[in-house]
Amino acid sequence: MSVRYSKYIPTISIIGDFVILNLLFVKGYCLLYAPINCFGEQYLIFYAYLNLTWFILAMAFGAQRIGRNTQKKSILFTTVKIIVFFFFMFLLYFQIISLNYYSRDDLKFLFPIFFLVLIMWKFGLYYSFLFYRKLGYNFRNVVVLGYTPLTRDLRQYFVDNRWNGYRFLGFFDHQKNEKKEIVGKWNDLNEFLEQNDVDEIYLAWNKIPHDELPHINTVLSNYPLKIRIVPDLGEFSYKSTELVNYDMIPVLQVHPGPLSYVFNRAVKRIFDVFFSIIMIVCFLSWISIILYLLSLFGSREGVFFKQKRTGADGRVFICHKFRTMKRNRDADEKQATKNDKRITPVGRFLRKFSLDELPQFINVLLGQMSVVGPRPHMLRHTSQYKKMVRKFMLRHTVKPGITGLAQVRGYRGEIRKVSEIKDRVGMDVNYIENWSFWLDLKIIFLTITNIFKGEKRAY
Repeated sequence: MSVRYSKYIPTISIIGDFVILNLLFVKGYCLLYAPINCFGEQYLIFYAYLNLTWFILAMAFGAQRIGRNTQKKSILFTTVKIIVFFFFMFLLYFQIISLNYYSRDDLKFLFPIFFLVLIMWKFGLYYSFLFYRKLGYNFRNVVVLGYTPLTRDLRQYFVDNRWNGYRFLGFFDHQKNEKKEIVGKWNDLNEFLEQNDVDEIYLAWNKIPHDELPHINTVLSNYPLKIRIVPDLGEFSYKSTELVNYDMIPVLQVHPGPLSYVFNRAVKRIFDVFFSIIMIVCFLSWISIILYLLSLFGSREGVFFKQKRTGADGRVFICHKFRTMKRNRDADEKQATKNDKRITPVGRFLRKFSLDELPQFINVLLGQMSVVGPRPHMLRHTSQYKKMVRKFMLRHTVKPGITGLAQVRGYRGEIRKVSEIKDRVGMDVNYIENWSFWLDLKIIFLTITNIFKGEKRAY
């Protein structure tokens, strides 16, 4: 029998919030300012207002929900939003009612302390339950109906993320196969549920035969199970979706990603301009002069290299780089390989530390590229890869980047086999569908870290 404590998490979470709130805003004030008068009628009304305001905001933003699949950034952003609204509601009270309370100087420290303690509490609770589940408690037994590539990935998620508290019991399909963990056929489901403690059922809706659905629905209705639908979205499988209701009709709505919103694009563009100006002024300017002088006394191949690349919406643009190779006929067709004889000694140094990409900040400033995004390919490779990899052109729905999620995950440089470009495209699409400003900052940080650590494929 699985140990079920998840239902207590919201209660524990909200109680902890109130304890922290009242320790700082009530007990703290009483200890520092008014140990005798701090529980007068006017103060009690104010304390009740603070607690009620916090409760309403917490319920409205779902602060008490820390589920099995809740991400840390979601906890952080939710807490930030509540704190901001709570701060304005706090100030609003004093615009209406005069009350001798913390001084303004103290409030400058009170709210940051409140936020930090609250975040520590939320993350502490989050990691406590992760650790508890990792020990084998508070788990959910799950069964998947339908053996498909998508449900196999789902099964792998359950296995790889044991701290989320899922125990995979097996698949059901048209034919039993112990080797594939298919523990029974459709008709065996009722007997299996009788003999095993199952908490959640995942249905691959497109896989289950229509004539079996009435039988399966009858069986499932006899047990207190949580039922999840795993739709196969086909060509839309890489896009984010949400369920919306048109009166009583449920509809899956497909989104092109966070960067389809004007506000998000504006945030990204403002950062691109600001960051590219800093890089051009602080680095590109003087490095270009040094390389020009080296070129005069050396190979005289020139400082910059320009090449046509595929940009957003499939548009072609001129990508700028520092020249790292001798002039050759294969420059627009062949990628750099390990021990490539075309690369000059200076070029090898530039490539090792990714300095050859610095001129691309000019492309960023011109609006042709972004600091972070899928790397742009040569035109020949775009034509080649879009025939080899499904959804390859999805990566061109946003501006290409100087660095990207694929690059910091090790998918950079020469592509030697089809699986590598498929993995790279998967990373690129993942970035597009899950973009956030914080993700961009994380990728930039990891890029800088990798440069100093050194990358094996930087050649």
